[in-house]
Amino acid sequence: MDLGIVGLPLSGKTTVFNALTHGHAETGGYRAGVETHIGVVKVPDERLTKLAAQFQAKKATPVELRYIDLPAMSASFDHGGPSSQVLSALSASDGLLHVVRTFERDDVPHPQGSIDPHRDVAAMDVELALADLAVVEKRLERLVPVVRASKPAEREAGEREMELLQRVKASLEEEKPLRTQALTADEQKALRDYALLTLKPVLLVVNVGEGDASKIPDIESEFTARYGAEGTCVVALCGQLEMELAELSDEEALEFRQDMGLTESGVQRVLQRTFDLMGLVTFYTVVGDECRAWTVPRGMPAQQAAGKIHSDMERGFIRAEAIGWEEILACGSLAEARKKGILRTEGKGYAVQDGDVLHILFSV
Repeated sequence: MDLGIVGLPLSGKTTVFNALTHGHAETGGYRAGVETHIGVVKVPDERLTKLAAQFQAKKATPVELRYIDLPAMSASFDHGGPSSQVLSALSASDGLLHVVRTFERDDVPHPQGSIDPHRDVAAMDVELALADLAVVEKRLERLVPVVRASKPAEREAGEREMELLQRVKASLEEEKPLRTQALTADEQKALRDYALLTLKPVLLVVNVGEGDASKIPDIESEFTARYGAEGTCVVALCGQLEMELAELSDEEALEFRQDMGLTESGVQRVLQRTFDLMGLVTFYTVVGDECRAWTVPRGMPAQQAAGKIHSDMERGFIRAEAIGWEEILACGSLAEARKKGILRTEGKGYAVQDGDVLHILFSV
């Protein structure tokens, strides 16, 4: 899964990227339209670790997330908007992390001259809405003559698409992100091919200063009350602190957090909120000497989930044997679970549950 990291200049988005990926991308200087960084995160998973130990697996393969730290976007729009390369990367992303700044540092002055996170959130929403508006207007411009010249049987579908795009255009002209609009499942599906940016889920990452680290729960609650909605989640962290902690061992980082009065890792909270935002569940497989974690959208049927492993499994799906990860730990093995009658047999329509251990039976 690809996640694009966006933010205004000097918001600390590259610092957050380094914290998430244990990277060493240069921070502290803004050069418009230049720097793009890519990092892969192997998501820590205690359940996977325990399952791998239980099955004596030689290899434990966690879920991976790919973060793309994109060039900072300007808070003013006389620069012509994001470059085509940035728009392409954003369009290909499954979701966005928008880093917004609340920290104050004399040596890192805000380009707008003052710290105002709500102004900055609005500026980014406008930036993305304008990019979407350009896509919609271009599509409408091309669609109108095609619909007029089409046969009656084909014209109806084109007119429906035009009506939807006109509604979308009106929302974007009012600078309203599409993820906040009341779109049906069919309408969202129809818009998917356009890869519209304001339709993508957004994790708003509130980047606080070290002096406010102890206030993170309150800051997070404040921003959630204002921005939390369908398609938007909020998490607060101190990017600078988390980047420094990423250089320490787990034991040293834990001790440092305890000294700071922090109860949990900001990075871990970003990962968890990302899963919540994207509506993902994790299931596990044990094949040979490998124990592996997989993610699928919540509610995905077992047959489609099998396709995540291999297309042959989806095409030749027969049934799935399923058991909760805690149950299999208690039993000790799939064979013992089968013997005790707690290994469930599920059909292709079974909605995979978070924490399931699946054994897929298929024939091709």
